[in-house]
Parts: sequence; structure tokens; C-alpha cells
Amino acid sequence: MARRGAWQNWGRNQTCNPIAIESPRSLLELRELVGSADRAGQRVRIAASGHSFSDIACTDSRMLRIEALDRVIDLDREAMTVTVEAGIKLFVLNDELAKRGLALSNLGDIDKQTLAGALSTGTHGTSHRLGPIAAAVISLELVTANGDLVTCSPTEEPELFECARIGLGVFGIITKVTLQCEPAFRLHSLEEPHEFDEALESWNSITASNDHVDSYWFPHSEVVTIKAANRTDRPIWVKSRQKQWREEILIGNYIFGGLAAYGRKRPSKVPSIARMVANNMGRVEKVDVSHRVFCSERLIRFVEMEYALPIEKMQATLRRIRDLIESEKLQVDFPVEIRALPADDIPLSMANGRETAFLAVHVSSGTPFEKYFRGVEAIMDEVEGRPHWGKMHFQTAEKLAPRYSEWSKFQKVREAWDPKGRFANAYTDRVLGRTY
Repeated sequence: MARRGAWQNWGRNQTCNPIAIESPRSLLELRELVGSADRAGQRVRIAASGHSFSDIACTDSRMLRIEALDRVIDLDREAMTVTVEAGIKLFVLNDELAKRGLALSNLGDIDKQTLAGALSTGTHGTSHRLGPIAAAVISLELVTANGDLVTCSPTEEPELFECARIGLGVFGIITKVTLQCEPAFRLHSLEEPHEFDEALESWNSITASNDHVDSYWFPHSEVVTIKAANRTDRPIWVKSRQKQWREEILIGNYIFGGLAAYGRKRPSKVPSIARMVANNMGRVEKVDVSHRVFCSERLIRFVEMEYALPIEKMQATLRRIRDLIESEKLQVDFPVEIRALPADDIPLSMANGRETAFLAVHVSSGTPFEKYFRGVEAIMDEVEGRPHWGKMHFQTAEKLAPRYSEWSKFQKVREAWDPKGRFANAYTDRVLGRTY
């Protein structure tokens, strides 16, 4: 099914006007659409669920949506692997795995993305021991530029497999994914507020001694919340549905969203609102199945920039961000998120080759962000920061290439599989350069 019209992402900071927005209902239809675009000399981009804040999905040519390709295809209980169509949303995948007694080892905070989109942009979680979702991939199936279907794995087209796991959509359209899972598990999570300096001093030891750690600093305050989660055999222990709704939806979304909206109208009030929110953060504890601990309901729309940096530089860099906010008198209405990830071997993974800390800065949708984000990016440039591919940044290929040891390998594989640039767009031209 094809239609015309404007497309907008979830954060409402990116829009584009494709010549056609097409939603194939089958693999055959998808291949025919890609083949016809190739014959017509047109570019193709996948928009997925629109949860990227960068313009990675935007195009003025043909846009494809593959959410209809969302089936669970096969499950190998002995090997603990699952094969699914790549348009499946993460929250659906998590539920389907749970029904079968399985789980992914690590997840991010948001579960509304398609699996293909989460892989292609490098979506990651909160563990210093477990890599991004892409690290769980055993094999991929892609529709290439001429409409052919290719399967890749460590033993079949291995170079394509290495690069396409976090491929920014430039190798083809991911249609099928086989993932390594594990038996379903429960997590005991405890979230508590800490004083800024104490939190930074203890962050390394807390991260090292817990399975998963997710931290937030509230700008304009001295409050850092640290949520530590560990595997447990304890029975599920959560608050009543009414209390959960009150804390997570009413307070965490609607009331916080109302305060953010008020702050957009009265920017001078943002620091005092932020301090009020931070100073009312309390202790939150629960035991639940893993994906319900990892993932949160996010109803307030926001815009985000996230950078990966060497883990040993996290504390000094966060202090510089605090100094930037204070010196430039910026009104920041969302917390700064802090996470860790181990080194991996995926060429364009943000954690490629180095143990990594992630710092993510946010503002509510509709709030001017460029001064804040450009200031943060300038700080990140000094610590060899690597931007999250699905989040706002202003980088170019010239600046990014020296930050990735396998950059040239990625480009060589890209040129081999998409020599005409059928899957390119303005974003990939800017951040990867042109190989066609």
C-alpha cells in the first residue's frame, strides 16, 4: 500500500516529504518495491517506528514501513534462539519470548522500536557486561539494492554480517533476524537518590558490582538517582496496579509532562521546577520479569542526544556538562542519563573496541535544544565521543572516521553491497560520506 504525505518522527523534531510511503505486507511485495526503486534510480529508506531523533530515516524519495512483517517464525528451545521478522516491535517480541520462557539478556529503556530499527541504530542497555541488542544477533536476512534476498552470519557473508548488525540501514532492508536468547529471568531493582559528588565517586564501583545500572542526574540540582538491578530467584514483588499507575503514569508522565509544558511557557521557572522534581525522588524497589524492569512507559515526547565516551572520562565529562548548563544559564527540563557498556567488535558500534560510558541529554519536545546540544557535542569532541546513530547530533564523516578503527572496513563493505547508494539519504551522506 502506497500513499503520499509528510512523515514525522516520534520526537516531532524531524519531518520529511517522501514521494511515496509504502507498507509492504509480505516479503515478496517488499522485494518488488526495492527492485522497482532500483530500476527507477530512486533511493529507499526505512522509517520503522520513528523513535530516532536524528534524521536517519528521512528521505525525499521512497520510504518503506515494515511493521506488517512482524511474525515469530521459529523457536529453537535447545539452542535458545528465536527467528523473527524484523518489523516486530520490541514490546511484542519481549511478550512473545516471555510466553515461551525466554528473554533477551539486555534491553534499552524504550520498547516501542522495531527490532530492525533498534539494531540499525545501535540501541543498547544498562550493563557493563552485556553488549547492545545487536550483540545477540546470530544471523540476518536482508533485501539488497536490486531486490535480492541475502542471508548473512559469522560463516555466511561474514563481513556483511559484522557490519550490518549496526548498519544505519545502508546495506539493505533487514527482513529476518535470529537472536540468541536465554531462559526467562527476574530482576530485583532498587532505585535511590544520591548526592551528585557522592554518586560520581561511587559510580564505577556500583556499576562493577551490579548486573545493570541506570543513573540520572537532574540538572539545576545536586540529585543523581541510581537504579541497580540484579538477577534474583525471589518471587515477583511489585506495587498494586493502582500504585504503579499513579507513580509511573500519573506522576512520571502526566504530572511531569505538565510541569515541562509550564516550563516551556515560563523558562525562568525551569530550574526551580527541576529542583522540586529532583528533591522529591524517593526509593523505588521491585522484583519483576526482566523486560518489565528494563523498559518504562514514556508518554512525554522529548528530543535526545547521546554520546559514547571512554568510561574513565565519564565523571569529568558530566561535570563539564553541569558547568555548561550553569555558565550558559541553560534551562534544562529533563535529566541526563548515565549508562555503561562493555567493549564490542561491531565496526560502527558506539562501544567498538573500548569500555564505554554513555551520557544522554534530553529536552521536552518543543523546547529549543540547539545551544545545549551543540555545547554538549563540543565537550564530547574533546573526549573522542561517538554519537548514538539514532539520536540528535551534528557530526560529519570527516570528524567521525578517526574515532572508529574499522571505519574503512565498513565503507568497503557498504560500497560492495550498495554501489549505487540506493539506501543512502542526506543523513548517511553527512555522517558516512558518499561511496557511490
